[in-house]
Amino acid sequence: MHPFSNKRLIFVLLALMWAQISLISLIAIKWIKPDLFYIFLLFYALKIDWKRIVPAAFFVGLLRDLISNSFFGIETTAFVASALILQFFVTQFDREKKWIQLTSLFTFSWVNLILFFALSFFTTGHYDFLNQLWIRTFFISTYTTVLGFILFPILEEWLKSILYEKQYELF
Repeated sequence: MHPFSNKRLIFVLLALMWAQISLISLIAIKWIKPDLFYIFLLFYALKIDWKRIVPAAFFVGLLRDLISNSFFGIETTAFVASALILQFFVTQFDREKKWIQLTSLFTFSWVNLILFFALSFFTTGHYDFLNQLWIRTFFISTYTTVLGFILFPILEEWLKSILYEKQYELF
């Protein structure tokens, strides 16, 4: 079974991709733009299937590389590296609590952005690594987390049919 074998999940990913391309600039605050792909990947890891988050991150990173103007492969590498870290930590927490979801979203987006800026700096040298890194990644991650607070319930409603029920062990 592939990470995106459900038609509704593919539709949501395409809708988020369209929104990221066309609508995000409308809600951007100067250079701070939230990232819908981070919200989707974290939702996928927390609610759908944490075991397949790395292939999903590869696919989403590849899509992101194709629609962005960055050096090809940097987005994919940052997404996969962040997904490996996320896959390790996602099983350690109760994924149903809202504060854990939002904290995980902030951390995931912040780590991903730091990896992206570091890879961009080492491959192209275009970013002022020390000046922009901390401020820019913090505000983008914060804005993505605020938007995730709004979008998580919407995604849960749209993808309700494919979400797994939480099972508690009796022993």
